[in-house]
Amino acid sequence: MNVLVTGGSGLVGKYVVDFLGRTHKVSVLDIREPSSPRPFYWVDVMNLPALIHALSHGFDAVVHMAGIPHPLNDPAEKVFSVNVVGTFNLLEAAARCGIKKLVLVSSESVLGFAFMTRPASPTYIPIDEDHPLCPQDPYGLSKLLAEQICRSYCLRYEMKTVCLRPPWIWVPEEKEIEMYRMLVREYPKWSKNLWAYVHVEDFAAAVLAALESESLGSHEIFFITANENWTGKESRALLQEYYPAVRTIADDFGGQQSLISNAKAEAKLGYAPKHTWRELIEPKKL
Repeated sequence: MNVLVTGGSGLVGKYVVDFLGRTHKVSVLDIREPSSPRPFYWVDVMNLPALIHALSHGFDAVVHMAGIPHPLNDPAEKVFSVNVVGTFNLLEAAARCGIKKLVLVSSESVLGFAFMTRPASPTYIPIDEDHPLCPQDPYGLSKLLAEQICRSYCLRYEMKTVCLRPPWIWVPEEKEIEMYRMLVREYPKWSKNLWAYVHVEDFAAAVLAALESESLGSHEIFFITANENWTGKESRALLQEYYPAVRTIADDFGGQQSLISNAKAEAKLGYAPKHTWRELIEPKKL
């Protein structure tokens, strides 16, 4: 398969590119050159003509990761514009070039908790793909609209789209690892994130599964998470302390189970996470 990855030079994108490159031909589209030698297209996703030119080079599928990754460092209008218009441009370019499959890297931020300013609680636990989506911020809203753009293009064109909703994607880089150690130490400060994460290798495996699966519907959405929270604490205890308003909890929910379920991805993609947060932050034994 000949795959184009937008945003493939980014912190997470480079790992996804390398993982996909083990079994497929992979090119990168970004505004920064990739760290490893790959066919590269310097293109801003806000430039539709340039996107059409790049996507006309015979790609079988596109993985869309380009965009602004959170709402904290950029003006709201820029976050919204780049993520929404950029996604529209990419889908439009893909449709014009006859590309039949696109994997969108969305976010669990569509739920509305990660960057909320007014308090809210999950409706039920574990959260799945049917949970209400109530983003309060421009980033979560932009990802929700990006998913809708994918659905609209599936309705109009003979195209399949798969939207993956990862939480915080943890990568094996020293600067990031130090931050993860801080997160675990100070977990009470991070309740908005529902203490959900996924190891980058597991996420990349989910992207590969989404690309290769031939049994999916025209438009699919999956949460891609680790099996457990990253605090080392019992999940029901976390809920009782930080989300006491949640009254509907599955009978079989327990241990350190993630508050966001990956069951649909397991059932339809064969997703099975193999890595944990402890591999990244605990000292390696000699």
